[in-house]
Amino acid sequence: MRPVRVVELYGKDLRWESAEPHLRLTDETVARLTHEGYTMALVRVGLWRTRRVSLIRHAQRLS
Repeated sequence: MRPVRVVELYGKDLRWESAEPHLRLTDETVARLTHEGYTMALVRVGLWRTRRVSLIRHAQRLS
């Protein structure tokens, strides 16, 4: 199963901003984004559905 696609990111300037094109939510991506200061991600889980994901909680599950 392919990782979900990240649509928007929240954190750096305390606002939502568009993610880079074709960004997927993988363990490496979560580590990089939390290191850059992002805390939340809006991911596409279906054709018309999105979901907010806490990058901090996701990173804690990995460790």
